[in-house]
Amino acid sequence: MTGSVVHLVNGDHAAGALAGAGFGLSAIVWRDVLHDGPVHDLAPDALARERAAFVAAAGWGAREAVHATFTERDRRLEAAFATAEELVLWFAPGVHDQLQRIQVLARAARCTGRRATLHEAAIEAPAALLDGTALQAAFARRRPVEGAALARALEAWLAFTSDDACDLDRLLDADDDGSPLLDAAIKRWREEFPAAGNGLGRTERQLLEALARGVFRARDAWVAACRHAEDQPFLADLPFASLACRLSACAVPLLSHPDQRPLAMPDPASDGRVFWNDSLLATRAGRERLAGIGDWMADAPPRWMGGVLLHGTAGWRWDPAVNRLRQGPAR
Repeated sequence: MTGSVVHLVNGDHAAGALAGAGFGLSAIVWRDVLHDGPVHDLAPDALARERAAFVAAAGWGAREAVHATFTERDRRLEAAFATAEELVLWFAPGVHDQLQRIQVLARAARCTGRRATLHEAAIEAPAALLDGTALQAAFARRRPVEGAALARALEAWLAFTSDDACDLDRLLDADDDGSPLLDAAIKRWREEFPAAGNGLGRTERQLLEALARGVFRARDAWVAACRHAEDQPFLADLPFASLACRLSACAVPLLSHPDQRPLAMPDPASDGRVFWNDSLLATRAGRERLAGIGDWMADAPPRWMGGVLLHGTAGWRWDPAVNRLRQGPAR
């Protein structure tokens, strides 16, 4: 990598788009879905093990293969820091990309032997969705990542991985509008915490609302809840399938198949056609939670969000009335 420009992207489709635009085939691909599962502020290899264990348990891939992928990604990043002339980050707005961005920049902030200069290519949509002309123009407009941006990313990473969800509020309170894309992503991320009152996160609520309107196919429900209802869509198909399974895998399910069969994760090695063409409906309990009757967190399986473990009714809540996260029973 000596004397080179290295590109870092959010996924394989984006890497393919960059290659098609003439940027070469050696991009570092940051393959992780940080908005789902445990994420702690650990050394790279320890975090790679934690994330690989989660991905395997979620049914998204084989643990050893995923760990090897993360380890190789981390090795290439360290090599780029030490030997490349320039590292160009291609991250779009939205929760998925901005969480990956703060992980990469937090590592850069802590890398004392870094040689590479850091630049960001300003794009308004994931690189995979842009044509070659747009990607070349974004590269020409790339801007340096200054020290303040590195410090802000490290602060955001520590808040995201903290077991105190109020650190996210404090992060936003301390900003002076210098990081609008990051702030927007953190604000949207807070809405995934259980809402005060019914215990539903925003995506869970949007899914149940879609089913209450009569959307029955799983793929149609995903599009309605995670595409049409979002300014910056971020939830991919497998994380959505995990969310739907979680809503059905409890003593009082909020959604189910019409024949009350349990939902099962689609096999990532196949096209998952059975799952995505299957019918879903909101149960009576699901409609009641939407109406504010009962608390989903009384029955919900445990769930990690960054460094926070959500379990039971006394945990963290998103309170839109005061635009804050708080801890305690529903009010």
